[in-house]
This record gives sequence, C-alpha cells and structure tokens, in this order.
Amino acid sequence: MSKLGNLYHIFSRNAIALLLLAALFLCTSFTDDKKKTNSKIRTIVIDPGHGGKDSGTMGTKRFKIYEKHVALAVSLKLGDYIKNAFPEVDVVYTRNSDVFLELNERTELANNANADLFISIHCDGFTNSSPSGASVFVMGMSKLKANMDIAIRENSAIYMEDNYQQKYEGFDPKSAESYIVFSLMQNTHLNQSLKIAEEVEKEFSTKANRKSRGVKQAPFYVISRTNMPSILIECGFLTNFKEEEYLHSEIGQEYIASAIFRGFRTYKENFEGTTSKKVSEGHVVVKGQRAETLTPKKEITTDKVVFKVQIGTYLKSMLNDALFKEINAEQQVINGTFKYYVGDETNKSSVDKLKNQLKEKGFKGAFVVAFYKGKRISTKEALDLQTKINNYE
Repeated sequence: MSKLGNLYHIFSRNAIALLLLAALFLCTSFTDDKKKTNSKIRTIVIDPGHGGKDSGTMGTKRFKIYEKHVALAVSLKLGDYIKNAFPEVDVVYTRNSDVFLELNERTELANNANADLFISIHCDGFTNSSPSGASVFVMGMSKLKANMDIAIRENSAIYMEDNYQQKYEGFDPKSAESYIVFSLMQNTHLNQSLKIAEEVEKEFSTKANRKSRGVKQAPFYVISRTNMPSILIECGFLTNFKEEEYLHSEIGQEYIASAIFRGFRTYKENFEGTTSKKVSEGHVVVKGQRAETLTPKKEITTDKVVFKVQIGTYLKSMLNDALFKEINAEQQVINGTFKYYVGDETNKSSVDKLKNQLKEKGFKGAFVVAFYKGKRISTKEALDLQTKINNYE
C-alpha cells in the first residue's frame, strides 16, 4: 500500500481516537492562545520561503534561478507596498536577506510578534514543464492526496536543520503517519485565512492576469503553528519556461506582489470595516543578497511604456550639431559611445510615424526602441507589457 493509502487507512481506523485526542488537544494546548480583542490589523509577518543553504525549487536551464531569490524579491516588494499604503501597520520579515531559517523559527517569530496576519511566499515546481499558475494555500487536510506532494516538498526544508527529529518531536515530512498530528491542529483562524486567500486568488486571476489554480488546503508546517490567520502562496512554476521568465522579471515580481497587496488591502478593509484611499504601490530592487528599498513615487498603473526613435550611435557628442538641435535629440552616453533618441511616445503608431519623418531628414538607419522605468526592453515586450498595464488599470 502506498504511503498516501496508508495514511487514509490510519485515519479511518483511528477516527474515534483522533476525535478524542482532538478534543483533549483543544482543551489544553490552545487554552492560552492569543485572543484578538482589537479590530485593527497592526502587524503583518511576511515570510520569504527558503533561503541560504535551502534554495528551494530551481528554475530551468535557461535562467537557473532559485525559489529563494524570487520569494525574497516578491516579499520585499509586498512589504514596501503595505508600508507605503498603511504606515500604521508594522511589517515584519522573517528574513530580508539570503539566510537560512528553520521552519519553527519562522512561526515563532510570527507568534512572538503577536502578528495579525502571516503570509509565506514560495514558488512551485514539478517534474515536467507543463504545469503553470499561482496557488494560495491555507492549513487543512481537505483533498490531502491532491496536495500532498507539494506539502512534502515545502516541509522537507526540515531535513536541512540539525537535530530535526528532536526539534519536531519525530515529525518526518515524508512519513504519511507523521501527518496525523495535523488533523488535530486547532484551526481557529481558518475562516479568516480563507477570506484573505480568496481575495489574493481573485487578484491573481483578474487584475494580474495570472492563471489561478485556486485556493487549496494542505498540511504545511509553517502555517500550522501560527496563532493568526495564515496563508502560503505559490507564485507560479519555476519549472515552466514562460512562468520562470515572468517570475524572474522585475515587472513579473511587481505584478505578483501588487496582486497580493490588493488582496491584503481588500481583506483589511473588510476586516476593519473601512475603505482606504487608492495608494501607491512601491518598488523594491534586490541586489545580490542586499535589499535596497526605494521610496515609492507612483503607482504601477501610472508607469507607462515609452517608445523612442534611435537615430544613431556616435563616438563623439553631436549635441552642438544644428540638425540634432532642430530635432531635439536626447543624448545617452554608454561605455564611451553617444546614443541619440528622439520622441517620447506611449503609442506605437505615433512613434512609427516619427521614425519615417526622421528617415526623410536623412537618418536612414532610424529604428524604434522601447523603455520601461528607464530600462531598455524589446518592442515586443513593450507591446505585451502595455496590454498587461491596460488590463491592470
């Protein structure tokens, strides 16, 4: 019999015993659990999954990126959005650099912070490149067989810890019998966890244009021991070529983080019975192992793709040339060369007309280029990005 089959056999065989144990567990272990007496969300803990020696899922050979890096980048962006929108909310990270944390350290940090919400950020993976989409999980044993593989994969971070058998009282992520204890877990916050999970899932499938795999339940250790509403988010599959590229990109990480933020914002408004004004969703750049937070200046919805016409590259400055002055050329110096651009259009057809006019003035090699947030991108990427931004708005 398979491990999963054995697990179900054990559950059915010991159903009465489990119910009695559960009743005893609820009467003892959680009698001193934190009771929320306020109606405000004051502290949120954001948990970037994995880190340090625990790289998590690895991407394809194309990019060779790791889950730990994407999780950190998305988490920092999410925290930046929340701090910018709600200065009164204390945002706590379980990690803000590439360091290894034990699973129990993550939950203890959240519990000790007396947090009102716990969000754990991860990326999915599979044995082939077909699966895609984002998922939002809450703690639970529903449809255990369908979600067991991913629970085992995420819980297996325990194996990287010293003396894990003693620390986790014999819990073995790959042992079906070990998951019996999860059926006893008091889930006082399941309803609230489901509410924020549904809001985030809704944002993934609508505004962020992500394929959503829905809200699911699974026995993740990291959200089983928290004393507050908790969700675990799988942002997408690093083993899927297209999703890996998306999750690796700055714009992809921003869309994922802003979708989670909007889900949080709606949940917060419903929880507190308030309506907040539309806020800026900030911007975080992660450089190596160091996170640099930039002051948010404008919403992602106001960032536009800009098209320009590149008219040439020269070895000396041409700004004093009469023709360059006439067409109001913009100069950019890169590695000792001088590049010149004309125009600042958000419409591709407009810049195409400008390109033809410049060719008539003698710039036969003029061609269209695109920029997003000051970074050069391909015109195809620009057009795709414009569509996403328009849908977002």
